[in-house]
Amino acid sequence: MRPLGIYVHIPFCVKKCNYCDFSSHAPRDPGEIERYFAGLAVPGDSEGTPEEEKHFVDTVFFGGGTPSFVEPQYIAGVLEKIRAAYPVTDDAEITIECNPESLTEEKLEAYRGMGVNRVSIGVQSLDDTVLRRMGRAHDAEKARAAVRLAVSAGFNTSCDLIFGAPEQSFESFSTGLDELLGMGIKHISFYSLQIEEGTPFYIDYRFGSLALPSWEENRRMYHYAVDAVKAAGFRHYEVSNAAVPGFECRHNLKYWTMQEYLGIGKAAHSFMGGRRFAGGQPDPDGSTDVNELKTDFIFTELRLTDGFDKNAYFSRFGSSFDKDFGGAAKSLAEGGFLALRGESVAFTPKGLDNTNKVMEKLINALED
Repeated sequence: MRPLGIYVHIPFCVKKCNYCDFSSHAPRDPGEIERYFAGLAVPGDSEGTPEEEKHFVDTVFFGGGTPSFVEPQYIAGVLEKIRAAYPVTDDAEITIECNPESLTEEKLEAYRGMGVNRVSIGVQSLDDTVLRRMGRAHDAEKARAAVRLAVSAGFNTSCDLIFGAPEQSFESFSTGLDELLGMGIKHISFYSLQIEEGTPFYIDYRFGSLALPSWEENRRMYHYAVDAVKAAGFRHYEVSNAAVPGFECRHNLKYWTMQEYLGIGKAAHSFMGGRRFAGGQPDPDGSTDVNELKTDFIFTELRLTDGFDKNAYFSRFGSSFDKDFGGAAKSLAEGGFLALRGESVAFTPKGLDNTNKVMEKLINALED
């Protein structure tokens, strides 16, 4: 049997934040949440699937939206459907994303009772001015209280932070990061703000009313985060993620190493049998272009700070990384963006500051 991760998309939020372009919204009527969960199906392995191609589940991730916005019985119902469709390992990592304004002690107790063992809290900032500009539904003290609740309840706790946000100074970001690292969390994600089309921030940006930190200040924040997490005993294992060793997000590692996962819900996508698809079941006649998969490999595995091994590339595709990307990779290495050591390919610190440039050059090399 093969391991499988399951992602469950829950599109409900108390409100949209000013930077958010995810598929999420406040419920449109009192019955929408119940209808949504009633319609969620968990497709199992097809009848007649050979034993060696069947799956067991070792990670589940409830994302959104804000899963903690809905009542816990809905989460429990989905987990029941998953356990009915697949064997779930005793040590499965089961994560739920939460926002501070909707996380309570009672919900944490309910999550524990249904087998959830990891909580990911959208803190984003511990500066009230920055939180208000982002349009968050909580203040800094509410975020602190939520983190304290989760940690004291014994959950494997992760926090999200955003840097490069309007109204944000280096001191604001670094102080908040240091505080969180001292609160007993096991994992932290630190993301540079992205201006996405269709969001309030995008409109402000187009009209010149979005005062963002400079690129130099943005990079200063990122470099501080990389140094701070290491100083706190965390391992910086992915471009924007660090964890106490042994507490890396097992579910997200499936994305970054092209392992199989099944997406359930409105905006969920899946990768199974070497194919990417939306919805619960792949098209038996569908396929994913091999160059698209090679592109995915580069985009995902290169995000890991350890990079990847050229032999892994050959094992997956039956072609040489050097043949497909060698010229571009050598040029990027000469420019100080990639480290090529034996069979290993990884970003350098300079490459981490220019990930889009590196990816673009590699992908264009494949297309040529």
